Amino acid sequence: MNDQAATTFLNDVRHPLLALHRSVLTELRTRHEAEFGPVSPGEFLQIVINGTSYRWLSPLSTLIAALDDVLDDNEAKDTDRIDIANAVVAMFSAKTRDATFAERYLPLLQDSPEIALANGQMAQRVRSVAPADDA
Repeated sequence: MNDQAATTFLNDVRHPLLALHRSVLTELRTRHEAEFGPVSPGEFLQIVINGTSYRWLSPLSTLIAALDDVLDDNEAKDTDRIDIANAVVAMFSAKTRDATFAERYLPLLQDSPEIALANGQMAQRVRSVAPADDA
């Protein structure tokens, strides 16, 4: 992948990735509130950030932050954009995704139509840049 393709991919994937993250957080908050009672958005954010139960989500959250950083940084190197694009592809490719993330994430696809739809949009974008046997 060259810099132009990586930059285009990152710009195309940013909103679907944010939508997926939002859908996952919404589902997790719903489950948390069903078990422990209502919490404010700020309280839930602190639970996600500081709680060990949600550490598995960190690779996705970190990837989004890195994507935003590299797109916002006018001095980012070509290799930085290419590396982040490859990291996005890796996160959503069966052979290369983080096992801890996948263990918790994949069941959510079965339980939440919103997450499944958002994942489908991500998968479509990943397939557009990844070899067919990787996505």
